[in-house]
Amino acid sequence: MSSLLRQLVQSRPTISKTVKELHSCHGHSHPTLHEFEEALQIEIRSYSKVFIIVDALDECTDDATRTALLTTLKDLSVNLFVTSRYSLTIEEKFDGVKRLDIRAHDNDVQRYVEKRISREDRLSRHVKADPSLQDDIINKVVDSAKGM
Repeated sequence: MSSLLRQLVQSRPTISKTVKELHSCHGHSHPTLHEFEEALQIEIRSYSKVFIIVDALDECTDDATRTALLTTLKDLSVNLFVTSRYSLTIEEKFDGVKRLDIRAHDNDVQRYVEKRISREDRLSRHVKADPSLQDDIINKVVDSAKGM
């Protein structure tokens, strides 16, 4: 929440009274989540639209933390965009919300890996010495990606 507040404040030419008061009340301590939420709400109201992007929500492995984050974000008056690998527990939190599934095709992953190998000097040297190595690398990465 502090990072979101900082990002909103940094885009303004002056710091609001709310943020100054929050800072002065907590010289060497941290504001509570509730105090951050209140300050965020006030700052958000000064914008016509606010977009928050949360990338890789699935990497937040603590369910309680993830739930608290989503609850707080859903309570803000913002446009929220979240990316995640499939997770039933995450999907349940977004019941009734627009969703777009994006999956990588194996041939796209294959082309990407081929280009990366050709750009990496160490890899390309090894592949030239053992051409079957490139196929092994590509097959392993494509298999591991599983449409991610």
